[in-house]
Amino acid sequence: MALINFDCPECGHNLEVDERGAGFIIKCPECANPLQIPELPKARRIRKITMAAITLVALVVLCLNNIYLWQRGNRLRQEVANLQPLQVALQQAQEISMQQETEISRLQGQLKSIKVPDMTAWHEAAQAAVNEAELLARELEDTSRRLLDSSADERTALLRRYMAKEIAAAKDGLPAQPIIKDVNPGQGINGRQIIFPILPGPEGQVLRENAEIIAVDGDKVSVKHSGGVHTYSLPELHRGVAAFLPVDPLLVLPRNQRNATILHVHQTQNAIRDQKIKQLRDTLDDLLAATEP
Repeated sequence: MALINFDCPECGHNLEVDERGAGFIIKCPECANPLQIPELPKARRIRKITMAAITLVALVVLCLNNIYLWQRGNRLRQEVANLQPLQVALQQAQEISMQQETEISRLQGQLKSIKVPDMTAWHEAAQAAVNEAELLARELEDTSRRLLDSSADERTALLRRYMAKEIAAAKDGLPAQPIIKDVNPGQGINGRQIIFPILPGPEGQVLRENAEIIAVDGDKVSVKHSGGVHTYSLPELHRGVAAFLPVDPLLVLPRNQRNATILHVHQTQNAIRDQKIKQLRDTLDDLLAATEP
């Protein structure tokens, strides 16, 4: 701790006191004359205040940082908990895929062992079914592996590509195609006036008629209609609407449905693959029946 050095104005005795005593009145230990401890020099006062302020700011920053890290840790723990069911389901899908690849290989070997004259068309159909089922199995296993091994950002990118395809396909399912006209730059949506004769909801139900899109902000879409102006979130609209708007395809899907959608993609691929394998088995059964005497 710094000291204040000064002399008694009466007897000249030299004193040193703690700087925290600045301004206090004491008695000189030599002559007992009351005297006031001098104030700190201005530069030292400023330095002391500055150091105290820096210390306070550092403590505040440290506290805020600890709060942020605690909140971030909670979010990460929640994300991990949410991903666990998805990871289990994807691992199961991958195991099923590997099992069915074995089944496909077995059926393929059985097909090659069948020698039937004058049945080239059936044989080619069966071989095509084998090849297609084998390709689907490999695609599913590859997708499962990528989703399991990739980071959250990569899973998001995969889901975004899937949703872009879904939106493009949904465009043809609109009850009425929008009327789009070029307008002056700065007007409309990126220089285009977009009017939906029928603005549909997710199931195709009519939400508004003659609805003009006047603003798009993230997942919020503002429309002007005869009753005024209304704002919808993208999930509240038919997916085909997003095909005509400058939006991130992922925003069409509610966040709480993203893991379920990834599983849906796998289930769809599973169903297609199972159907192809069934067709393959049926074709082989027909071939075997034809070879019986």
